[in-house]
Formats: sequence, C-alpha cells, structure tokens
Amino acid sequence: MNPELNNLLKRKKEMFKKWKEGDISKEEYNAICRNCRISVRKAKAKNELRIAREAKNNKKGFWGYVRSKRKVKEAIGPLQNEKGDLVKNDIQKAELLNSYFASVFSQKGKETSVGLHCAVEGIRESRLCMDKEKVREHLANLNVFKSPGPDELHPRVLKELADIIAEPLSVIFENSWITGEVPEDWRRANVVPIFKKGKKADPGNYRPVSLTSIPGKIFEQIIKQHIWEHLDGNAVINQSQHGFVTNKSCQTNLISFYDKITGWIDQGKAVDIVYLDFSKAFDKVSHTILIEKMIKYGIDRTTVRWIHNWLSDRTQRVVINGFTSDWKTVSSGVPQGSVLGPLLFNIFINDLDEGVEGTLIKFADDTKLGGVANTREEKERIQKDLDKLEQWAETNRMTFNREKCKVLHLGKKNDNIQYRMGGISLSSSTCEKDLGVLVDHRLNMSQQCDAAAKKANTILGCIKKSIESRSREVIVPLYSSLVRPHLEYCVQFWAPQFKKDIDKLEQVQRRVTKMVSGLQTMSYEERLKDLGMFSLQKRRLRGDMIAVFKYLKGCHSAEGLALFSVAQEGRTRNNGMKLQGSRYRLDIRKNFLTVRAISHWNRLPQEVV
Repeated sequence: MNPELNNLLKRKKEMFKKWKEGDISKEEYNAICRNCRISVRKAKAKNELRIAREAKNNKKGFWGYVRSKRKVKEAIGPLQNEKGDLVKNDIQKAELLNSYFASVFSQKGKETSVGLHCAVEGIRESRLCMDKEKVREHLANLNVFKSPGPDELHPRVLKELADIIAEPLSVIFENSWITGEVPEDWRRANVVPIFKKGKKADPGNYRPVSLTSIPGKIFEQIIKQHIWEHLDGNAVINQSQHGFVTNKSCQTNLISFYDKITGWIDQGKAVDIVYLDFSKAFDKVSHTILIEKMIKYGIDRTTVRWIHNWLSDRTQRVVINGFTSDWKTVSSGVPQGSVLGPLLFNIFINDLDEGVEGTLIKFADDTKLGGVANTREEKERIQKDLDKLEQWAETNRMTFNREKCKVLHLGKKNDNIQYRMGGISLSSSTCEKDLGVLVDHRLNMSQQCDAAAKKANTILGCIKKSIESRSREVIVPLYSSLVRPHLEYCVQFWAPQFKKDIDKLEQVQRRVTKMVSGLQTMSYEERLKDLGMFSLQKRRLRGDMIAVFKYLKGCHSAEGLALFSVAQEGRTRNNGMKLQGSRYRLDIRKNFLTVRAISHWNRLPQEVV
C-alpha cells in the first residue's frame, strides 16, 4: 500500500456514496472501480517482484507471502473424545491430545540406576571434547526463526550472545557429561501436534513433535557426533537402514530394494512384498531395552549413563495456539523433534533383520520385506520371516499395526497367498504408497505420474490465481520451489516409462513457461532457452548420470558395488569406468535406473566421467 493507492481507494468509497445518491452515473462509478482495480494489481505485482528479488537474502519474507496466499484451514479442528463428544476449546483439545499421546507409552522397565552402573562396569571409558570454540560454532549456526523450548531461551538471543555465553555453556556441558546429571529443562518438551492423514477429529491421527531446550539440543548435537563416530567406525548400523543415516535417503532405499524385485520379476518369478507398519514406533521405544542395546554395541559408559538420565523422568505438555495442557510423565519413547531421537531409534531397531532370510530394508521404522514366492518352500520362508519379525516386536515391546500391513503380489504366476501376523491375516493390495511413491502391481509407475502431475497442477493453479505478477523473476522461483519438487521427488526411481506419462509431466512445465509475460507466442523449446531451463526429460537424464556417478565414485559407492558392475578394461574403447550391460526381458526391468542408465553412461566422454 502507498499514499497514492490509499487516496484512490478513498475516492472510490466517496464515489460509491455519490452513485447511491444519484450524483454520478453507474458508468462513471464503474470507470473509477476499473482504474482502482488496475492500480491495485500493479501495486501487487510490484510488491511481488520486490519480494522475489530479495528472496535470497530474505527467505522468510518470501515464504511468508506465499503462505499468506494459500488457504490454510485450522491446524487442529474439533477433536472427538472417548465419549464421542466434540471438543472445541483449545485448552481441552491440548489436554485430550496430551492424554492420548501419554496413553501409547510402553510401561517403564524395572532396572534401576544401580543396575545400570553394574551393567556398564566392563565398558570402555571415553573422553568427549567440550571446548569453547565448538560450542560457539554451534551457537553461531543457530536458526533464529526456530521456536524456543519450555525454558523460553530464544535462539536469536543465544546466537547474538554466542561469544559471551560459549565458555559458561561449555562448562555446563562438561559438568553434565562428567557427572551424568541432566538439567530438568533439557528433559521437558512442548509438544506440537502435527496432523498426518485421516479424520481430523481423531487424536490418533496426530504426530507429537517435541520442542525442547535449545542449549540442550546443542549438547545433543555434540553427543550425537560422538556416538555416530563410534557406530560408523565399527559399522554397527546395518546396511538395510536408510533413514537418518549419512549419504542415504528415500531414493537409495527404493532403488536398492526394487532393483532386486524387478530383477526377479524379469526372470519370470513370482514376488511378494510385505509393507510393515509399526504402531507409534518412536513413542513405544523401551528405555530399558535401548540402554541394553547401547551397551551391547560398545558405546562408552559415560555416554550410556548420560543418555539413560536424559531419557529418565521426562515430562511433556501439548501447546495449541498458546494454550497449554498439564505436564505428563513420559515413560517410554525417544522425543520426535530432538537431535538424538532418530539416532537412538536406529540403534533400537538395528537388530530387526537378524535371522530374516528374505530381503528386508528400512527407512527408520518404515519397513518392507520382499522375497520370491514361486514354490511352497519359498512362501513358507516369507511366513517364517514374518513370524520372526512378530517375535522381535514382542520381545522389544513394540506392536505392528496389522490392519495397515499390506501385501503386494507381483508376477504373472503369483498365487496371491495370504500371509499372517500374530494370528491375523494380512490383506492384499494392488497399489501401495512406499516412502511417498505409489507402487502398483504392474510396476509401470503410471499411477505415480498421475499423482505427481495432479499435485503439481493443483499448486500451479493456486499460484496462477493468487499471484498477480507474471514476471520471470517471480514465476520461475515459485515454480522451482513449490511445483517442480513434486515432479522430481525420487524420480530416478519412478521415471515415467510411457510417452503419455512423459508428456503429462512435461505439460506442467509447459503451462509454467506460458505464464511468463512476453513468452506466450514462442514455442516450448524457445521459452525454455529464453528462461535458461531444461525440459524435465533432460533433467531426469542428468539426474540419472549424477545418481550413477554417486553409486560408482561418490557417496553411495558402498551400495553401487551391488547395483553396477564395471566392464573389464581393454575390451572396447573406454571412458575410464564403462559399465557392464545386463540382459532383460521386460520393460519394467529395461526402464529401471540400473539398466536404463548404462548406455547413456557408457557414451559419456572420459573427462565428463
């Protein structure tokens, strides 16, 4: 808003009164309205251009404006209590959610701190560096836009005072580490309920994310680094775990697992995949069993003692719109939203695949089991693996949500056998969402292409309606940050196989380039060149080459050994790392990354490789 625009809006209001009184004609009033509307649109476009140009230095302003243009419903609607009544008051909603979150905790173990001291007697000692410079570096890297914990120490204050408080904080950290005493503030959490999916009135459809003390989180980062060095150095975490592990992701999980699956199907075998779902996995972690596993994996006694005390006597409260519930005791689980939580969960679930004969792969608690199901013996082997997993859950005080555990039957000769867990038959499915990607029984990825295009088009429609500016400086950043990620999430795994699917995805980018003012009369290729962009198909090919490089020479090289084989030197002209091609019968194998990328990679010149 500017003075000129304010005066124009005032004049419009005055003219409205005059029109009602009959002093001016409707045509005159309409002309003033039209002039006012054009001026408002120009002011909006100018403001959007300014925000886009400042986006690199002011990301918060950019995203704040984008959020203001999107219709955001109430984060937490009325909730249904046990009696079936709807709760609308914020305090009552906070109490209801906190009671539900506390109800899923496992019962506390019987071990005492005396028992803990006895258990760690034979474990090695360790020294943790707690120098002032390391603490100051962590303080300086704080994100000032994050929320404080229950102690209300704001990250902006801590960051600006980094040089002054680094030394006293390092002393506090050192004493906490040596004595094992954990301040009460570090064991408290403000819980923010995050809606997942399903009915908004059901408290079970919300995930509790803990906001904890910022100084406590800094110390957690130091301890996490210390634990990870031991786990990584001794190769403790199994290769089947892809969640919260350095250099692994959803994409590496999907490619590693389905490379075997598509290979078996290409050989004409029947394959069954069981998608497993733990019930409230992070909240049910038994502290007793977790500590036992940390001891088993050789983590030093000082760390074990500190983690034990950090997990003990925890409390939490739910916060909704500034209203808080009463404090509740946390008897199990690792805090979601903490720094140490994911690492501790990986330690807890690490031995899940011990004794399992089939192909099992994990992303934190998202687990899937795959195996060939041609003969009776092979089907029985999958059932035995499920029995072992059920036994593991019982031993570790975890539970499977058997209603959400699904079986996907693949291959033409599949008998669609029914598997059981805990005496309950698992239902079959023709399509499952695996780490955000739709996988169906045909593995042709058409459903995923449809879903990605639909989501991208929906967001693009919102941009078109709510953003006045058609400048390339506004449209291109919005497309790159809000739309294109939906078209390229894990796309190296689910790349479209049919021309209709390729065109469906490309059509989204065609719409975007047409939105930019001054380019409407150009062809698609000319628009891309003018904007300095590539087609999505070319971006996917580029992404394939980057992925292959990471598997051969980069951060995924350990997994690359199982996925690719380098051709023997001297047989043909070589780019230094020519790959051995593999035979295939079916298109689903031909179009999988580990096969389709080989010919493109082998054609690359040596300097590019």
